[in-house]
Order: sequence, then C-alpha cells, then structure tokens
Amino acid sequence: MRSLALALALGAFAPTASADLLVLKDGRVIQDQKLARSDGGIAIQYANGDVLVPTALVEDVIIDGEATPPPATAEEQEMAGKGLVRWEGKWIPKKRRDELLAKRTAERKKEVEEIAAHREWAKRRTAKTKHFAFEYTVPQGVFENYAALMEAYFDAFVKDWGLQAPKNLGQLPVCLHIDYDAMVQVGGAGNGVLGYFRFVRPWDLNFFHDRTDPAFTEEVMFHETNHYLQKLLDLEFAMPHFPGESLAEYYGASHWDPVKKKLSTGLLLEGRLCELKLDLQRGEWIGLEQLVSTDRMYEHYNWGWSLVYFLMKDPRYQKKFQKFVATLPSGKGIQREVMGVDNLKTVSGAEVWKTFKAELGLKDAAAVTALEKEWHEFVDKKLQLESYRGLETAARQASNNGQPIKAKRLFKEAIERGSTNPLTFHGYAELLARDGEHDQAIELWRKALAIDPLNAECYAAMGRSLLARGDKKEASRLRRLARDIDPDNSWFLFTDEDLEEIGTDDPPKK
Repeated sequence: MRSLALALALGAFAPTASADLLVLKDGRVIQDQKLARSDGGIAIQYANGDVLVPTALVEDVIIDGEATPPPATAEEQEMAGKGLVRWEGKWIPKKRRDELLAKRTAERKKEVEEIAAHREWAKRRTAKTKHFAFEYTVPQGVFENYAALMEAYFDAFVKDWGLQAPKNLGQLPVCLHIDYDAMVQVGGAGNGVLGYFRFVRPWDLNFFHDRTDPAFTEEVMFHETNHYLQKLLDLEFAMPHFPGESLAEYYGASHWDPVKKKLSTGLLLEGRLCELKLDLQRGEWIGLEQLVSTDRMYEHYNWGWSLVYFLMKDPRYQKKFQKFVATLPSGKGIQREVMGVDNLKTVSGAEVWKTFKAELGLKDAAAVTALEKEWHEFVDKKLQLESYRGLETAARQASNNGQPIKAKRLFKEAIERGSTNPLTFHGYAELLARDGEHDQAIELWRKALAIDPLNAECYAAMGRSLLARGDKKEASRLRRLARDIDPDNSWFLFTDEDLEEIGTDDPPKK
C-alpha cells in the first residue's frame, strides 16, 4: 500500500532542503519542508504558518534526526533495556531499525525524484498496450491503473456490441496529463473542457488525472473513450449527437475495481439523474420524438442518458436499441450526409428518428406515446438517488454552466446529506463569497480545511473573503501560505487592486 500511495503523488517537487518526508494516504508527498510531531498529527512548518495534518490522513512520515521517544509503558521500558525498539508492530534491534529507516528514506526519495523527473510534457513517458499508445506525465502507478482500466473497457464494449476491431487499426494515441492546466496548455483544450476525443484523423484521446476526485476523472475518461469505441462500428462514420453523447454517458457510469481487475458498466449516473429530478420538480419533461430527432441539445446528456439506461436495462428493448445504433452507420435505406471534415458520413436528426422508430418497432403515434410514457415513469418512479455523489456532480455542472442559484442549492443539499468532499464545501463557499456572504463562506472553507488541511485553493479563497471584510494581515498570510503549499499555481496571485491594498508580494521579514 505504501508504494501505491507514493506512486499516486502529484505534488510539485523542488530540490530537497529538508530530509523530512511525509506521505499521505491519498498519495500526496510533502518534502522540502520541516516536519514536527504534534498532538493529533504531523505539523508542516511552512514559512507563513504551520499546517497540522491529522494522523488519519498520514500514510508514512520520516523526520530526519528524530530522537526515539522515551519509553511510555512497562513493556517499552523492558524492551529498551534489551536494546529493542518497535518497528511496524515488531520489536527489533535499534541498529536494525535505523538501517531499515535509512533504506526506506532512500527509496522514498528516489521514487519522489522519479515522479518529479517526468512531470513536464517534454519529459513524458510513453508505453503501448494492446489497443492504446500512451503518452503520460502522471506517476507510473497512476498510469498502470488507467492502462489496465482502459483495456478492460475496450474488451467490455466490444463484447457488449459483438464487434471486432478492424485489422491494422493500430493503437489509439492517449495523452494522460498530470493535471488540468497541463492538458489545457499541451492539448490546446478550451477552458472548461475536462477531456476530449479528436474524432478526425489523426485520432487521439486527452484527459487529466484529478487527484482530488479520481472517480470523476474515470467518468470523463469512460465517456470520451466511448466516442472512440463507437467508431469501431464504422471508422468513416460520425455518430450523431443522439445517440452518441447519450451512449457515452451510459458507459461513463462504469466502475473499475483495481484489486479484482473487474469492470462494471452501465451503472447509475447520479449526477445526470439529479438534473432530471430537478426538471421533474419544475414539471419539465422531454418528449421522445423531441429528444431523438433534435440534431443537438444539452438534454442528450441527461435525458438522453436516461433513455439509453432505460432501453439497455430492459431485455425487451436492449437488442433493438443496439441494432438501431449499429444500423445508423451502415444499415440499408438510410440517407447519410457527408460532413465538412475528413469526409465523414453522418445522419440528420430526422433520419435518426425514422431509424429509431423502425428498429424499436414503433409503428404509429400510439406506440410512440406508450414507449414515452413507460420511459417517463421509469425515470420518475424507478430511478432514485443513492448518495450525495449525484448532488455534488450536478452542483458542479450547474456552477460551470452559469447557474449559481441552482448550484448553491445542490451544494447545500449534498453537505446536508453527509458529503465529506472538501471540493463541495469549497464550491459552495465560492458561490456564497461572490454574493457577498463572506462569513458563511469562511466557515465553509474552515470545514473544508478540517477535512483536507493541504487544500491550497481554500486558503487563497478564504484570504479573498477576509480581505473583503478588511482583515488585510490575515488575508495576506493565507494567500502566501497557499503559495507555500502549491507554489506552481499562479491562481493564488491576487489582482493588482488586491495587492495595492495588501502590500507587496515579498515574503514577510523574519
């Protein structure tokens, strides 16, 4: 477990000024900072303040020159008299403990240096699996997990749809970035893009690893990879928005068990379901014909997902729906159009609707109405939110889509239902701060930092609210502390106006 935790580390690394090393259970590694044991955890002594990391978050800690604490029990006194010390639950000679500690320290630092050496895209690593050609800047352990996951996903989709990969297809290039900023800078993705598949030649797939929310990273990866897998139906065909995006969302709700090496697909996508439940509360329903026949609409992601989920989970409709999808690129009697890029073929929404009715056996308006009613009842009565996860996802989507009132309501409900995700508290706090509700926002950031005391964005954002309340000194300290924790993040620089109020960006004098 320790080697895996270290392999997941994604922090910024600098030449070591301190021999101390802290490994967190979520994979982060803290080095180049002085550490000290404290009641309840490990204190990291940054230039602009100490940060206490609770013991529950600590995987391993090495403090250079740390003295062996005096015996605290009768057993410890007895063993100390024999020259023994406790090491990982066993009593061993002190000299042997020191040798093991030195070896572990050297191994840890070597692994950390290896991670740091490949963070830049120019120094990226490459590897090929059966179906994918990877270029990656994430740690080796992260890459190996995604490589196994994506191969299992490829096999599952091919099996579900009775496909065979065309001969001489080669491996799909996959760019796996260490963080969002790297993907935007290297891949040229627009702001807000979480991942993308380039559907014209040369194909490639781009996504990034979000250490704070790896489940969401997997969801994005599953969605975007599915667009590539859909092309296996016909390499010269561009799947229309429906069913393309809806099917990608269906397979986006998959789960990979890295221990059992098992992939489960077509799970409940709670973020989309949450959006639907909000629509239903407002009495907003999407009709079957409107959904299927419209060339492009946002509802293909949520209502479209629910339709695909409904059809794929019902033995009466699953094969019919799959035949409908497979018929679009190559079936007879379908009018296809040539797109303006790469001479790809596609079909219009009207043609999609015609094919859908034919393959689902909807011979008249009454049959359409009956299927629509059955689908709507399934969404309304059968699908229920299982956790706060869907509320969090829907809140994030609402915030990104410029719906702050909706986002605040969803963030608040997610917290009330037991969320312990610091990003949920942070997202809610940011929206409150924008509305001038700084006291509530600051309280939420404090709760977020109680969960993750090394979330640099929370310190910086809380500093902004403190500045708005007139506390310039503490605002400046928190902003500087944020930069101590994450020195590569330029977001922590305040605006020119802020700096005029706070003062210069120079470190405080000792």
